[in-house]
Amino acid sequence: MNLEESLERRISSILGEAKRRGFEAVVFMNEVIGQNPCNFVYVSGPWGLGDEHNTLVFDVNGGSAVVLPHWGAKRMEESGRYDRVFAIKQEKGHHLRATREALKGYDLDKVCFDLSTLSWQMAHRLEETLGISLTPEKDISDHVFRLRTIKDEFEIQEIKRAICITEEAVMEMVAASKPGVHTWNLKKRLDAAMIEKGAIEFSFWSSVGFGNGPRRQARTVKHGDILLTDVGCRVDTGYCSDMGRTWPMALTPDVKDYLDRMISAHAASFKNIRAGTTGNEVLRRASEINQEHGLEPLVRCGHQIGLDVHDYTMPFAPSFGPIETDNQPLKPGMTLTFEPQHEDARLGFRSHMEDIVLVTEEDPVLLNSLPWDLTW
Repeated sequence: MNLEESLERRISSILGEAKRRGFEAVVFMNEVIGQNPCNFVYVSGPWGLGDEHNTLVFDVNGGSAVVLPHWGAKRMEESGRYDRVFAIKQEKGHHLRATREALKGYDLDKVCFDLSTLSWQMAHRLEETLGISLTPEKDISDHVFRLRTIKDEFEIQEIKRAICITEEAVMEMVAASKPGVHTWNLKKRLDAAMIEKGAIEFSFWSSVGFGNGPRRQARTVKHGDILLTDVGCRVDTGYCSDMGRTWPMALTPDVKDYLDRMISAHAASFKNIRAGTTGNEVLRRASEINQEHGLEPLVRCGHQIGLDVHDYTMPFAPSFGPIETDNQPLKPGMTLTFEPQHEDARLGFRSHMEDIVLVTEEDPVLLNSLPWDLTW
């Protein structure tokens, strides 16, 4: 499956649901860069990522229109991707009026919207411009969020591409880590490597810290330290990675015993992830396994991931506990990070081990390839 096939699948499902609800068209708007645009990117593809002042109109009978800043209009017309192209200046008033033009000829009572990417102010101005009321019944974002929880082959491929970039960068950083190096320099090396290897941005602010003593204190690495990292990137189709690894500077008997117990607990907990099991059940069992290995109980152990690093598909899909909406069953095709913390309070050791897992009817599929016992 390629990008175009994936987009066709998504849009077809959304239009089918819109028609079922009695609507003739669906509207997506991307107001400003960075304002949770992922539902827009879900139907636009990569061009909508990092752009602003965009509108997409999809007709249940197959027509389409796009509103976008003038500098990209000619290329969009030449692409033939949408039937009608409306060029605007990058200003909210122009954006709203062009959206009204794109919807001319429709009964606006039969048009629905994905309201998840609009601020209250923009939604209010949209109501005034169109002369309608944006009631909850006209919001189709719930269906889009549900769709986003189940990944197709293309989406999984893109998540794996982000993982590969991240893992290569982590290995470069790990190879450079030794006593005398400052964690801030390790972080800079890590971040630069992700961009050099093809990431378009970081999916969150990466960290390099310690599994002994204060975790996030930036300082020079010492001989007896345990290092850990939490890191992720985004590729040009919008999909994210999020991973963690832990590695020691010296493998003393106490450190080795702790790391062996940590990996044993992690592996045993991982096996409980499968379709039909709830997110809270995965958390509960992982917490029990931790305690069986002499480690602290858990508060949470992972989250949905996709176009957002903490995918905002809740409450339509579970994370790994502990809130009420995490009591939903996992479904095949869901992708979540699995990151149970493994802390030994007696020794004062902790770790960060995090991967992305694909839920199936049978055993979970680990999308990461970097080993857990990274350097020992």
